[in-house]
Amino acid sequence: MEVTPLPCSGPPVVRASVAWSPPAGIPTPPFGITEAAPALPDPWGRETPCFYLVEPGNPSATDEDNANGTPSRPRLTIPLTLPAGAVVELRGTYDHSHESPRRILAEGTAARPVFIRGHGPEERPRITRPWEVSGSHLVLENLEFTDRDGNEAGSLGILAPADHVVLRGSELSGNRLTGGMGMGSEGEGVVSHALVYANRIHDNGDVEADHDQDVHGIAVGRGVEHLWVLDNEMWANSGDGIQINGGKGGEEVTHHLYVGRNRSHHNKQTGFWTKQAADVVFSENESWGHRPSNSSMGQGMGFQYAPERVWFLFNHVHDCDYGIVAASDNDLGTGTESYFIGNLVHGIHHSGGYNPATAWSNAALMLAGGVHRFVVHNTIHDVDAGITSPGHGGGLHIVNNVISGVTQPEGRHVFLEFESLASRSVLWHNLFEPGARFNWGGFTAGSLAALKARFPEHARGSLSGPPGFVEPGRDFRLLAGSLAVDAGTDSDAYLAFRTRYGLDVTRDRAGTSRPQGRAPDAGAYELVPGPIGTNRLATESDTEVIVHLYEDHGDMGAR
Repeated sequence: MEVTPLPCSGPPVVRASVAWSPPAGIPTPPFGITEAAPALPDPWGRETPCFYLVEPGNPSATDEDNANGTPSRPRLTIPLTLPAGAVVELRGTYDHSHESPRRILAEGTAARPVFIRGHGPEERPRITRPWEVSGSHLVLENLEFTDRDGNEAGSLGILAPADHVVLRGSELSGNRLTGGMGMGSEGEGVVSHALVYANRIHDNGDVEADHDQDVHGIAVGRGVEHLWVLDNEMWANSGDGIQINGGKGGEEVTHHLYVGRNRSHHNKQTGFWTKQAADVVFSENESWGHRPSNSSMGQGMGFQYAPERVWFLFNHVHDCDYGIVAASDNDLGTGTESYFIGNLVHGIHHSGGYNPATAWSNAALMLAGGVHRFVVHNTIHDVDAGITSPGHGGGLHIVNNVISGVTQPEGRHVFLEFESLASRSVLWHNLFEPGARFNWGGFTAGSLAALKARFPEHARGSLSGPPGFVEPGRDFRLLAGSLAVDAGTDSDAYLAFRTRYGLDVTRDRAGTSRPQGRAPDAGAYELVPGPIGTNRLATESDTEVIVHLYEDHGDMGAR
């Protein structure tokens, strides 16, 4: 028979020393980075308050008259209600479902969280059926959610009411039918202040599916607020690496979602995507390897259905069919503002045919949706087209960008298809390579000079010349002789972010504050005085010591 666990009044949470800082524009999570589980009992010869040992594969395992378990006589299953301070050590293969009505409820507090954990990164238990968790101050760590039999698989749902629930240092890989993780509200209540940190999330669903399967790596649903998704790696999921979808009216109940410093690649749809939500920040992420499928155009990241105040800050998108996309609003959301600041987008080329007659075609930034769109301080290189929009309404504030290496003979550096949009847009203080091509509301120009002659106020301050990268295609920092240096101007986009969130993002992709000279530089990087020197281009010996920022992607996510 199931018995009542021993009363738990264990020690307060341990704070680990962690050298960690948040990505730009993202506040530090209030819970989940530094909290560590108390040490296990030593010796652990008898049941101990607060500590649970669960090991179904042990021949001595039982839940009968065994509330907490010990290494010599562990429990078969995790108790469904865990008191504040509880630490569950899970070992072996765990083949028990925790879907409703067997959902796990954590009763943790900030001072005494609940932990469900594997012993360490190299000793993860294998979870082969779905889990649902609710409650407060719960840390799930060192776990492996994985395939059971090709039909069922381990997966994780964080369901309202829930707050301060953390998944970290874990792996989620399902099968061709299911897997991944999701969170949201099925009715009343919210999921708030959750954290998904340093996990590997991959091979959930079938990337070769002949239909829109939508098994996302991370699915963020309605009723989620103040969520952090940080330092994860997501790949080979049949939906998006992460999709945020608050549904109709989601801007009111799905908000303040921070997605930073993740890597997402080779998913069936996109790396990072949001539908209806508000105050969504994508910062310092990397997305690559996304190609067209029956459920995607092959975009690296973006949005649709008019979310409100979406920020793309200092991301790196490369080797996709599209870079960053604002797809159709379709009258499904009410948002109007989107911001694209400090991003590096390169290697964007179509996998099939390219149609130069429409602004829907492949581009670094293809912005059909949205109303007030701010495109500031981006570097775009080696692409079919630069910035395009087939939209009618609103306007584009295109300021301080560097656009070069447009490879399609009829591809445009900027293509605003309709006069109604072009008349409300500006193209200020950008640097374009010589021979740049434009379609400005139906007026076509084969050079920046021709565009400025026709629309001097719309294109003021923009320049024509080589971008002056340290090493085009590899290192997009600026040489001292680049025309982009001090070519920029102030943008209200930075003030808007600081006013809204209380954080300053007036910096470049490398973290250098702007400006370093008399004015900000155009593009994603601000020139910093260094070994290359002043007012000269790099020599061969200079480039030998340049750090190639993107040659080694590094190790991110749990291993």
